[in-house]
Amino acid sequence: MAEKYDAWYDSEEGKPLYESELRCLKPLVPGFLTPLLEVGVGTGRFAMHFLPATGVDPVPNALRMAEARGIKTVQGIGENLPFDDGSFGCILIIVTLCFVEDPLKVLIEAKRVLKKDGTIIIGFVPKDSPWGALYEKRKKQGHSFYGGATFYNFTELKRFLDDAGLIVNRVRSTLLRRPDEPRQAEEPVEGYIKEAGFLCVEVKKKQWSRKNGITEMLARAFALQWENRVEKGD
Repeated sequence: MAEKYDAWYDSEEGKPLYESELRCLKPLVPGFLTPLLEVGVGTGRFAMHFLPATGVDPVPNALRMAEARGIKTVQGIGENLPFDDGSFGCILIIVTLCFVEDPLKVLIEAKRVLKKDGTIIIGFVPKDSPWGALYEKRKKQGHSFYGGATFYNFTELKRFLDDAGLIVNRVRSTLLRRPDEPRQAEEPVEGYIKEAGFLCVEVKKKQWSRKNGITEMLARAFALQWENRVEKGD
């Protein structure tokens, strides 16, 4: 279904959404952090704007289309990236986490192949937004594109990031118009807006220090002690 999927980006329904998402994404992609990798590159609709770029995806038909757009393609999955540690300065994960089997493992792998001062940019549709509700409805109806998707809210994403040793550095929001309103390309807004149908989240590796590490261990120990007290009814 790669061709049908790709055609959506040029359709009357899809083009305004695609343009809005690109406007949200582009300012976050630092040109000096190279090379660039997109995990879940699909047909290359995002990576094509940031050449030279490498894209990984499990679908051969999609990879052929991405390659035709000038992207170096590698067949593989996000949970097991076929690259050495610290290979990339910037990693895109755009509308991909909702389709993978293990989002946490994908983020851990992305962190592994990211350079020390590199950037990961995640684009996703929050499940508690009007657009997320629409796609959840389509999923329940057996839609061919959303049937296997699992959508997350921003809080859940941050939990994945924390467990992977990553931290949010910047957020941009778009698709503030509801799905039942006329479609048009939108200008993004800085910061997290709960009603936004698409978020671009700039992520960095956590900078570990002895002081922060001790503080984190104490915080977790306190939280565990508190949970035990609650369970015992103290």
